[in-house]
Amino acid sequence: MNEPARNEPLAKAPEHEEVLGRFLAIQHPPDVPELRLWLVAGHVDLNARCEELLEGGYAPFWAFCWGGGQALARYVLDHPEIVSGKTVVDFGAGSAVVAIAAARAGASRVVAVDTDPKSRYFAERNAALNGVAVEASATLPERYDVLLASDVFYDFEATRIVREAVEGGRHAYISDAGRPGSYRPTQEPLAWVSARTFPDVDYPIASSAIYRFG
Repeated sequence: MNEPARNEPLAKAPEHEEVLGRFLAIQHPPDVPELRLWLVAGHVDLNARCEELLEGGYAPFWAFCWGGGQALARYVLDHPEIVSGKTVVDFGAGSAVVAIAAARAGASRVVAVDTDPKSRYFAERNAALNGVAVEASATLPERYDVLLASDVFYDFEATRIVREAVEGGRHAYISDAGRPGSYRPTQEPLAWVSARTFPDVDYPIASSAIYRFG
């Protein structure tokens, strides 16, 4: 959900885009292998890059397929009835793996919402890779049927937006990786789904809770 650094250029041809010392490649996330995404190719040592990121470096969340995203995408693909024929929002979309899963599961319209312009660029590129249509937007649309959000409860502003949507009566499915200090829903999870971030810079997180609201 982060904004790029000032004057950060939008993406070049995807195969020439370098992220944290690695180029991108088309890959199949292991927990949703039927999908393809432009992701960082190979291992990234975040410890070696920590100083760079802490000093205001651009954090390319979209270049990884996070475990929470894979977990929610897997749940949507396995339960297409929750999105079929509906207008669906993937909030904090990142790579848009959840948006693409919703489109593959039969959603009539899918909007991938992220404040990062590069995330929006790659949401459309990744959707094209999978033969589906996904709209990319910096803001929530005025009307939609289902809100999907993966691993956003660590961020105060994102959590506020999701809670306001839920309290306003929206139907929502949220995955949560259980990060320390994150907001915790009071209800029991609908399900637990095993999934690791790919490439895995998020060890030891290996599963996410799926919550249903509305």
